[in-house]
Amino acid sequence: MSPSSGNVPHTPDRRASSSTLFGAFRSLTAGRLRSPTPPTPGSPATTPTRTPSLAALRPEPVASGPLDAIVNRTAQQVAQNNESGVHGGPPELHGLVAQLHSSHSLQQRALAIDKITSILETYPVRNVLGLWAVASDLLLPEQPDEAAAAGYKLLKGCVSLPDLTPVERNVFFSAASLRKADSSFHLRLDIVSTLTDGGKNIEACESSLATFVLSSLDVRFKESRHAYKAARKANPKKKIDLPTKEGEDLARLFHYTTEISRFNSKIFSEDDLEQLLIKTMAICQETEQHSDIQNAIKLFDVVVTYIYVPSQILKPFLEVLCIIHRQLGNLQEQAWSTLSNLFKSHVGQAAVSALLDTLHHGPYRKSRQFPVYRGVIQILQRLLLEDGRNGLPAVSVSLLLPALKSSIHGEHESQEEFVVDLVHTILAEERMRELLRNETDWNVLIDIIYICVGRDDSRRAHAAAEKGAADKLTTEKATSAAGRSSLPDAIGTAVSAASTTGEPDGDVTSNADASAIPPARTELPRRNSQDSISKLLTKLDEISDNLDIVQKAAIVELFLRFAYRLSDSTAENMIRFYAEERYLQPSNPDWLETCRTMVASIVKDETRPRLLRILCVQTLRETYETVACLCASDTILQLATLLLNNIEAEEDVQVLNELVDFAVDIADQASDPGFVNITTLLKRRIDRPRVSPPPAAKSPSWTTPTLQSNTDKQLGTPCNVIATAFVRLFTRSVTTSARRIRILYEILRHIARSDAVDSDARLTTLKLLFRLRADFKHGLIVSASSEGERIAAVLWRTAETAIVYDETNGSALVDTGKHEDHVSWRDQRKVSGSSPHSSLNRQTGRQTNAAGRVSKPVPPLWMYPGPKGLPEEPSSEPSGVVFSHIDAEEYPLSDDVLDLEVTLWLELIISLLQKAPDWEVYSYVLVHLGPQLSNQSLVRSCVPQLKMLRSVICEQIRNSTFHEPPGYTLLKKADVAVCLFHVLTVLISYHDHYEKSEEDDLVKTFLHGIAFWDRTSNWCIHALTVCCHETPLSVGKSLDNIVQKMSTIVTKPSTAIHILEFLTSVARMPELYKNFREPEFKMVFGVSFRYLQHIRDQRDRAAVSSSSQNNHRSLKHSGASRDFSASPDPNASKTIKSAADDLPQYLYSLAYHVITFWFMGLRMEDRPKHIPWITKNLYYTDSTGRQIMEEQGQVILDMMSMVAYSDRDETIRDDHFATPGDGEVWKKTWIVGHSLVTIETATTTGVSMTTSRRPCGTRYLYTRPLLAPPPRHQAPLTVGPTSEGFSTSSYVDIMPDDIFQTYYAPLNLSDPPIPLPDDDMTRRAIAAFDHNATVDSHKVGVIYIGEGQTNEREILMNTLGSEPYSSFLQDLGTLVRLKDAKFNTGGLDFRNDQDGKYTFCWRDRCMELIFHIPTMMPTDPDDDMTYPNKKRHIGNDYVNIIWNDSGLPYNFDTFPSAFNYVHIVITPESKASFVDGRLAPDPDGKNRYYKIQVVSRPGFPDISPAVESKIICGKYLAAYCRLIAINANVFSQVWSIREGGESVSSWRNRLREIKRLRERYGANDTPAPSPSSPVHHQGLSSPPPRENGNKPFNRTSVATFISEGTSRSSITSSSQDVAL
Repeated sequence: MSPSSGNVPHTPDRRASSSTLFGAFRSLTAGRLRSPTPPTPGSPATTPTRTPSLAALRPEPVASGPLDAIVNRTAQQVAQNNESGVHGGPPELHGLVAQLHSSHSLQQRALAIDKITSILETYPVRNVLGLWAVASDLLLPEQPDEAAAAGYKLLKGCVSLPDLTPVERNVFFSAASLRKADSSFHLRLDIVSTLTDGGKNIEACESSLATFVLSSLDVRFKESRHAYKAARKANPKKKIDLPTKEGEDLARLFHYTTEISRFNSKIFSEDDLEQLLIKTMAICQETEQHSDIQNAIKLFDVVVTYIYVPSQILKPFLEVLCIIHRQLGNLQEQAWSTLSNLFKSHVGQAAVSALLDTLHHGPYRKSRQFPVYRGVIQILQRLLLEDGRNGLPAVSVSLLLPALKSSIHGEHESQEEFVVDLVHTILAEERMRELLRNETDWNVLIDIIYICVGRDDSRRAHAAAEKGAADKLTTEKATSAAGRSSLPDAIGTAVSAASTTGEPDGDVTSNADASAIPPARTELPRRNSQDSISKLLTKLDEISDNLDIVQKAAIVELFLRFAYRLSDSTAENMIRFYAEERYLQPSNPDWLETCRTMVASIVKDETRPRLLRILCVQTLRETYETVACLCASDTILQLATLLLNNIEAEEDVQVLNELVDFAVDIADQASDPGFVNITTLLKRRIDRPRVSPPPAAKSPSWTTPTLQSNTDKQLGTPCNVIATAFVRLFTRSVTTSARRIRILYEILRHIARSDAVDSDARLTTLKLLFRLRADFKHGLIVSASSEGERIAAVLWRTAETAIVYDETNGSALVDTGKHEDHVSWRDQRKVSGSSPHSSLNRQTGRQTNAAGRVSKPVPPLWMYPGPKGLPEEPSSEPSGVVFSHIDAEEYPLSDDVLDLEVTLWLELIISLLQKAPDWEVYSYVLVHLGPQLSNQSLVRSCVPQLKMLRSVICEQIRNSTFHEPPGYTLLKKADVAVCLFHVLTVLISYHDHYEKSEEDDLVKTFLHGIAFWDRTSNWCIHALTVCCHETPLSVGKSLDNIVQKMSTIVTKPSTAIHILEFLTSVARMPELYKNFREPEFKMVFGVSFRYLQHIRDQRDRAAVSSSSQNNHRSLKHSGASRDFSASPDPNASKTIKSAADDLPQYLYSLAYHVITFWFMGLRMEDRPKHIPWITKNLYYTDSTGRQIMEEQGQVILDMMSMVAYSDRDETIRDDHFATPGDGEVWKKTWIVGHSLVTIETATTTGVSMTTSRRPCGTRYLYTRPLLAPPPRHQAPLTVGPTSEGFSTSSYVDIMPDDIFQTYYAPLNLSDPPIPLPDDDMTRRAIAAFDHNATVDSHKVGVIYIGEGQTNEREILMNTLGSEPYSSFLQDLGTLVRLKDAKFNTGGLDFRNDQDGKYTFCWRDRCMELIFHIPTMMPTDPDDDMTYPNKKRHIGNDYVNIIWNDSGLPYNFDTFPSAFNYVHIVITPESKASFVDGRLAPDPDGKNRYYKIQVVSRPGFPDISPAVESKIICGKYLAAYCRLIAINANVFSQVWSIREGGESVSSWRNRLREIKRLRERYGANDTPAPSPSSPVHHQGLSSPPPRENGNKPFNRTSVATFISEGTSRSSITSSSQDVAL
């Protein structure tokens, strides 16, 4: 048959060596094998019989007969030829033939041969046999090689002639075959090949040709091998085939044999063919050269194609080809081509059976069993891949699998790997998979996998054990004596065996049982996704979905047995199968053992993906929940223990979190002993010493968080996962179990104090401990919020102030903008402006050098806003079993009630502050300690600790010994000081427990912080404001020092506003400065003057540098501008810049406020002494050298003149000052200085009413001249026009001018009075002036929020509040009747009681507060207008005071409004129900403490001292809130008109009205020479119109005269709230 030229697909074995063929190929293995024993011929059942060849019938070959017989025959032939002679040559040929005779010398004969061969090449010579007969003796065996060479040359010339007769051919072939042992085989083979035309024409040679080939193969191979070895010895470095003459002879012999087999195969009998193949196979097994094997394969291919392979040697023939195919990569395709031709032949199926028989019963050569197995398996694998295509036979899977199982009866690693690969190939083919699916019995396949995987595990375990022994031995050897030079034989053998790595094809065998299962493993083998077994198991998983339930169960059972070898996806499918099919429930007898296996192979395997391990844990948790009600407690405990025991060693935080979550659920449901066991287990995990990773694997501490998953970042370290579990248990148990809280409280404190615990775990614990609160009855509460965001901004722990880390280069950048992806409650309410909590100015100063300071930035572990503070939402109800304080008379306590001993917690806090631990922990303590201490019910039992804490903080601040922040934070020590001052401010509320000296020390510490650090000034000023109320004696004692310190820093931009507000507040507390003397008061006034001068200088410089700028709007506070311009956020900068523009106006007025209030605070007898000094400082020199007094200064002068000698600044008008008998009343008005003087005089008696209208007020003076009767001797007036009416009742005896001249003419004023005409315009102007109030009026809302209330409508519908709230209202102001009110009611109805009958008001000499109180307004639930009527007032108030009894954090958006800027939130320090408050020993709350916090809308600057919560006693609460409300309202009005106007006080507005009248009637502010007599400037007096003469003055509210259409100036001025 002809060979197929098909393109055969194949899967080459990567492990097949290209340089080895058995151990016999010594060039590849350096080994030597014995010559194979020829196989015993078998029955040629599969091969058709052949007729005997000529060789079987031929006589004994000529070459083997006696020499004389050969000579005789040759002589006879020569004699016959001589008869006819040589024909066809030239004449000299016959002479040359004679010269060939043996009688001539060899040289002569050789010369004759040379000439004869030339003739033979040229002439068609015939009958050359005679010619050869003469020289045939040259090839006799006894002839030397030189003679034989001449003979071979002549013989070659003879056989080259055409048309040789059969006799000639036979003689020539015999001659060529005569010398078998000489070194000229190449000449002999060349002659034979030429004679037979390369094997195509074998006429007359048939009988000897097979013998020639068979005998030559052995000889030529031996010579070739010997020559090759000699060449390798001479060139040991060469690794390729070395060309030798002998090797080339063997190659030509193979080629010649191949050609004979191709064209004349019948010359080989079956025995000849069998011997030929055996000899060739032996060469393949013994050769060291690839060329020999390549030539042999060619011969094999020709035999397969043109002859056949005898059945007796079919099996070894296949084995040799399989070996070549597997081990020699460069000959693989050639070998496969030969094999495929064989498989395509009529014996193809027999060949497959022979291969299977090799696997079943072993190979022909038993000593080479496993290499043959692997070659056979590889061929079978290719046949499987061909799947019957291209004429190849199909391999039956049902027959193959048992054969494979038999092939691994003995243990051999490489063989088992090949079997696994073949099974993998089967599973990879769809048709094979289909065949497998149809197999009902999968036991053989599963047995194969069991055996292979089991043995592989055993080897790995053995190697690991020996490695461990070797490592141990090495350690012992290193520590042993120096003279100890040898090891015990047993150990040495073990070490040697463990360290020896044999070739994969080595013949290592074992007597182990093929079905043996590996023993229990102490350590599971490590998975390898590229491992063939793992791939095989994955393939099984892929086909398992299409199997029936029985088959799939068998497969999954196999998976479970070797679960540690499964791929991740296969393991996941196994877990889901067991879960879905309920194999993990008690219905399966082995369910618990299955769970154990899953834990051991999945959960404990840290190389598995975390999601897979988590899935396994979750599945087992579901199993636990299912069997918890079905099985005995001991069984349930075993299942729980399977998971819980992994906690201590687990390092993956997500897996650990899942395990710990399971532990928490179990502990929560367990009995108290079980709870103790679980908490002990968790505590052991957190106390376990941390193992540092190797230096190469250890990430730097500043590794960016982006290198971790989001979940990992949220969970933190393993310690943090455990700490979170304790926190969860605490929040679950706090309301139910005192026993458990006692245990958890101790553990949590242990974690918080331990430096060995990871920082994030300590922070998690601190997040809980700092959220501990107590209600009014001391029941413990875990607060859902930590209340620390505002102070956190100081340490750059908020989204607005956080540092952004550049991950590309590890540097830190300051981000002063808002975080775009995270909106906090702070963002919803406001953008920080100029408050002491704003770090904008600080950020700008540090941003420039951030890169220089930060080398290794460390991302913070806690931030605001950040992840939820507590892992579980705590109960809002107070605990009934755990208390922060229990009175001594209630002791001893039962086990079900716990006094938490908060003292231990405070002592821990003190230790944390003293030893300066980890910065993350320390900073968290700094931020959250203050809010917790504000809950006085929590620390009621901790007086000694509170006093110690105060002492520690004061000492650290004074000595500057507190912890300094690390450099990478970009913070400074002053920032830490701010936090400590914040805590110290809260500690003021505990002053009742301090000694007087301790109170003094507290005030002195704040005094120290005013000027020691720039950043602490504002905080200390705010704290001193609280001290003014809480510890007035200590403040009064140090007030002069406080003012002195403030005077040195008042020009600093960030502190001016706080200093001035502080001084305005103190001015209203005369007890604080009752001991002040003139120098101290001047120092206070000097603070304001210094600031005013500073602003004037700034303004003048700005005017010079930018003359085109509007002078009014260029009055800028340079400090504020720097503060607000620091923000890089363009949107924020626009808003903040507006605040910067308006703050200076507010501050400028505030400075004059200080002068006003403190002057009024002087004793009356001291006021005149200060007027000259104050007046002098109110003047300043402008850039032109003129002495200027500003408008504010002018009204202060007016104020001083009004109050210098009187504290009674209110007078009333008597509309009936004159009777009809006093005569007709005339009225006249003058402008005198900055006042309007109106005199109404009864012309008969001179009774007068003088009205003095001044910027700071209006006064009324009643005058009755004591007119003496004229002497009797006085003559009557008889001259002039008046003489006629002298004696009548209408006679005008006294005019208003007379009264005016009486009081004002002697003054000799440089600014002469200006009389005003008595016309309608003047009367309207004076009426408008009277509409300007003499005090600034403010309106403030006061809202009560009841328990649990959050809805605006519900809140505004409240009709009453708690007793402390009612008491607060009474302290806030005075209850006044609204109907017919003569003051500005702030929009409240004063006619029909529509807004209630009463409200509370408060007033001093400068301002008036009207409180809008919804609980005092009419409330009708059925009236739809009740809510909008209340909302109308509350929604239009700039400032609202919120009394928050809800027990919930206050949200600014509870009352949406476009005009609400500031909410002053009052919250009781401890939560109390309405009933608890009524039953308290102090029902009005005077002695209770409250938290006050100012919350402002987004974009509104933080200017209040209560932006950060302050703690105030109830008896001082109203006064403190009132001061905050006044300042907030004043600034809010400045802020509200910042875009289009100026806020002007009522005093300044009245001054401006007077100035307008002066300008209108011919005078100005320029001083004029004093007239010689004021009479020349008088105008004529005229009596007033009769209809207006007796009309009483009627005060009206803002709403009244707005509705009456008054001028805009009067409306604006009367509605503004700035006092100056």
